[in-house]
Amino acid sequence: MPVSGPIRWIRPTLAVALATALAAFGSGAALAPRAAGASGSGPARGCAQTSRPFGVGSLTLDLVDTARDRHLPTTVYYPASGSGPGATPACGSFPLVVAGHGSQGTGASAASLHAFLTQAGYVLAAPTFPSGFDFRAMTGDVRFVITKVLQESAGTGTPLEGLIDRTSIGYIGTSMGGMIGLALYQSCCLDKRIDAVVSKIGMAPGGGYDWRAGPPLLMINGDADQTISYDAALQAYRDARRPKGMITLAGIGHDLNVGNDPILRDAPLGFFAFFLKERRHGLDKLRAAVDASAIASLRARW
Repeated sequence: MPVSGPIRWIRPTLAVALATALAAFGSGAALAPRAAGASGSGPARGCAQTSRPFGVGSLTLDLVDTARDRHLPTTVYYPASGSGPGATPACGSFPLVVAGHGSQGTGASAASLHAFLTQAGYVLAAPTFPSGFDFRAMTGDVRFVITKVLQESAGTGTPLEGLIDRTSIGYIGTSMGGMIGLALYQSCCLDKRIDAVVSKIGMAPGGGYDWRAGPPLLMINGDADQTISYDAALQAYRDARRPKGMITLAGIGHDLNVGNDPILRDAPLGFFAFFLKERRHGLDKLRAAVDASAIASLRARW
């Protein structure tokens, strides 16, 4: 069914343009999507005219935040005409999504897990976080990676040249990475460049939160998770402010073994389509993915 109710989040750079659209949305008209590539003209050189599903080009950035002594090797996937290191980038301007790994994972594993986003037209940046559970430091890592990847896109001579729409930035994470996503709502750690967050099998770590100032949130949690308390995750959802949604996976534990159910792919794609690409059908696609799933249910206040 069509999404109804208020969509409260307005990206600062688009506030004026969206004010009229949101007024129309509130009166029953559809929220109009932004034209693809509206915030950038695409790569300045060497791009290929291609369409979805895109190939997955890749590169590695050896990032070091010397001010905080944090080494963050980062795997980057980008839409391309082919696949692999140095593949020719697709022509266009694409949202950036930072991907956070679990405590036993790496940036490379997080990138591989979320390659479907790049195939759908997102640049993916996945850092390997230093060991430990310092969530405040890791939210700083996310901010640092965003800054450095945007600088890479603004520069010349790399496949990322001109490729990123710097007004459309998201975050997605699993387990520890999902907790990092929720920590981004702490008052210490807000980054207004981030326009949407997907937290999978995460709960909110300790700290002071400013939920009202954060971006739209989608949580995905299994109700049989013995590692991350489902009740704690549900409390984070309740504390969060709209727009927000939470998908519960019935009988699913921390391994997120959903078999052939595409919910872990299709729900984030729908969510990011709406909040990063401003495609009005995005949340309807998310709902359709939930309705088609034998294990998923959705509570939401968009």
